[in-house]
Amino acid sequence: MPRKQVNFPVTDEEHEQIKQLAKKERRSVKQLVLSAFDKLYPNWNGDKKENSPEKR
Repeated sequence: MPRKQVNFPVTDEEHEQIKQLAKKERRSVKQLVLSAFDKLYPNWNGDKKENSPEKR
């Protein structure tokens, strides 16, 4: 399946804060965002395990 990208505008400060949080959590920005979706919207991805802890 072809991969897609998601883009949205953030300020320089927001960008730095996101990067620092990801670093603190020892995750990529993608992992951080997908984890947030998992917490806010359980089963949002139809139980796909791409974001599972085993892959982190």
